Amino acid sequence: MSAATQRFVEVGSSQTSDVANTRRAEVSVDPYVGENGYVQNAGFVHRSIAALEKGDMTGPVAIVLHRTEGASVEGAFSTARSGFGTHFYVDKDGTVYQAASLHKRTSHIGRIRSRCYEAGDCPVDEMETIRGFGWAPKRVYDHEKVKSYPARYPLNEDSVGIETVSRCIKNCGPEDKGVPEWEPATAEQIESIANIITILQSAYSIGDADVYEHDLISYKTEGEGAGLWAGSGNE
Repeated sequence: MSAATQRFVEVGSSQTSDVANTRRAEVSVDPYVGENGYVQNAGFVHRSIAALEKGDMTGPVAIVLHRTEGASVEGAFSTARSGFGTHFYVDKDGTVYQAASLHKRTSHIGRIRSRCYEAGDCPVDEMETIRGFGWAPKRVYDHEKVKSYPARYPLNEDSVGIETVSRCIKNCGPEDKGVPEWEPATAEQIESIANIITILQSAYSIGDADVYEHDLISYKTEGEGAGLWAGSGNE
């Protein structure tokens, strides 16, 4: 081969970059809601249960706190597979499971109470109308659901639910006298619930006032959503 046609380059003696420059750098990425409606980068376990998703969600504009009324997360998943449950489940050790997309509504609230009636600030004629319903949750719900949030409490159609594995331990039945008593949430559950709420508040501009205890907005056992979150202190 002549010198004119010789094209190869000897590289054996070339100098490479310092090995320290080749080490992979760690990049910190905050939790976020992915295009599929599942929270990413938060350590949550994605356990999709198709039966939970009932159609598209508006917003969401609010968060509703629940207890499972059962002793295990697997029991809660069994109920979820029948179509009743919600987006997040928090086990006793703090493990967070996401079972439904945040783009989809789930059946977790039931029939809502009248917000203005509970607050005592309905117009006089509306107050009389609702009082005339008596014990008729469906009539109250039908009256309320045509309103826009926040004039009413949140509905399945525009809210995210968080279920905490915890059961009622005393005065749980309709015939029992006395205030129902629930298992307190564990420290790990309290931390995980606060983490979920922080992520959702950031993603959807949900305020502290938009986080609700289930039994205060719907016809559920007293205290079911109590003692799970103390607020972020931002409002």
